[in-house]
Amino acid sequence: MKIRFATLEDVPVFVDMGRKFHSLTRFGVYDYNAERVAQQLSAAIETGQNRNGTHCFFVAEDSQGQPVGGLIGCMEQHFFSEQMVASVIHYDVLPEKRMGGAGLRLLMAFRKWAENRGAVELNAGVNSGTDLDKMDRFLRKLGFKQTGGNYSLALAAQSSSISSKTIPTTSILTEKINA
Repeated sequence: MKIRFATLEDVPVFVDMGRKFHSLTRFGVYDYNAERVAQQLSAAIETGQNRNGTHCFFVAEDSQGQPVGGLIGCMEQHFFSEQMVASVIHYDVLPEKRMGGAGLRLLMAFRKWAENRGAVELNAGVNSGTDLDKMDRFLRKLGFKQTGGNYSLALAAQSSSISSKTIPTTSILTEKINA
């Protein structure tokens, strides 16, 4: 298993892989815009990784040199501090290649990248809605501590099954929102 930085030549492969990852998660209800994904991946590589050094995009390759997973991460200052933290933006391995070490090696490469840039903390959120217990066990084994949770709320534009009565509001809150 080899871990390397992504290049622009990887973009088409990851657009295709992204379609598969997308369909396997709770995000499958969203449209998949391959052109937008290609633009975002290209920007992560060209601007974030190569020009600014604020992002990284690691690729895991199998023994035949085929990409089997990737991790996109970034460095940023906390909103309330000048200290740098590293955050996982996207992280996935093809289902048929999981449990083969790619996921661990991607995270270890990201950790080293973050440490080399002075990060004081590494953050990984899990919002796929799939394999939550497995990811929890995996991250805890690596020393991560749970510090919160991810929550989502489908809005009327996304789901007609949720009405405005779902969330109680006060007239003050409604007035501020409508102002």
